[in-house]
Amino acid sequence: MAEAAFDTVNDPRVLDGVKQREHLFREGLERLNKKYGCFDEIRGKGLLLGCALNAHYQGRSREFLLASAEQGLMVLIAGPDVVRFAPSLVISEQDITEGLQRFEKALQQVLA
Repeated sequence: MAEAAFDTVNDPRVLDGVKQREHLFREGLERLNKKYGCFDEIRGKGLLLGCALNAHYQGRSREFLLASAEQGLMVLIAGPDVVRFAPSLVISEQDITEGLQRFEKALQQVLA
């Protein structure tokens, strides 16, 4: 079973898909940051991405997590200053788009 998972993750088609999804995800997060200005940086690789909160919002990652949950979106936190995303490697583009829309509603809630 573990070997099958390893083979799937290392399949060039899956890896190419991850790169495309990462680009879509980063682009959406950068758009949100331009609009709301709450992140210092968006970092990570593949689909393990983190949004480091800027000085004005530091210490509030839990608020972003709770607001996201209220929108039906699961995010993680990496300490008090980073909101982390770790979706499936085969997440659909439609789910990324919907997730970003839900995250925007969570941002609006926290920043209100």
